Amino acid sequence: MSHDTITMSKRINASMGLPIAMAIKTPEELLDHVTESINNKDLDSFASLYEPDASFIDESGENINGREKIREKMKEFMDMNGKLENSLKKIIPAGNIVLAYSDWTFRASGPDGTQFNLSGTAIDVLRKQSDDSWLIVIDNPWGLKE
Repeated sequence: MSHDTITMSKRINASMGLPIAMAIKTPEELLDHVTESINNKDLDSFASLYEPDASFIDESGENINGREKIREKMKEFMDMNGKLENSLKKIIPAGNIVLAYSDWTFRASGPDGTQFNLSGTAIDVLRKQSDDSWLIVIDNPWGLKE
């Protein structure tokens, strides 16, 4: 790989809000980074995993649009000081897009120290970018919850 190609790749990642060293090459790797970012309470890393105009569906069913609004919403979640466990169940590819299904559990403590668990089956749409990395387009962690 030439120096110009490496420099261009770094510029693309930086322009997308990704840390320069981060180039996620598979949907599975992307979902692993979601779990890592949440468990490390790394909001910047977490937000960088989304396309700029991505959608996030919260527990109430509200559609939150845009990387920065998603970041704000996830701060509340990360402030619960919990641990996320995620198990990828299925990926359905279609060109540069995949539909991913994952079961997850989040174990945390309330302000009074009471332990609680949240869980769901996430339905996510991920897209391969022009630099061959992957980002989240639609994140619906609550799945078909009514």
